[in-house]
Amino acid sequence: MQHSRLRKARRLMTPEIADRLLESLRPTRHLLTRALADIPIGGEEYRQIDPVVQEIDGLAEILIGDVTHYHQKGHFIPVLNKGHGGG
Repeated sequence: MQHSRLRKARRLMTPEIADRLLESLRPTRHLLTRALADIPIGGEEYRQIDPVVQEIDGLAEILIGDVTHYHQKGHFIPVLNKGHGGG
């Protein structure tokens, strides 16, 4: 039945809602990845946190077709008063 296959492939979420959802998950994913950097690889916390990050990335791939969605808009620290301080 080709009709049922087409129904499964159809997106149920609008691009606007998908974008809002992914943006709301951005701070959570950021905190989780920061936690991963500070805990031992393979430890209990790591084994619980890592799959959550993977699932968030997988959701981005499903919703917008881009598993690297969060990698493209990385956080940055602005340089203030770049011309001051001499050096």
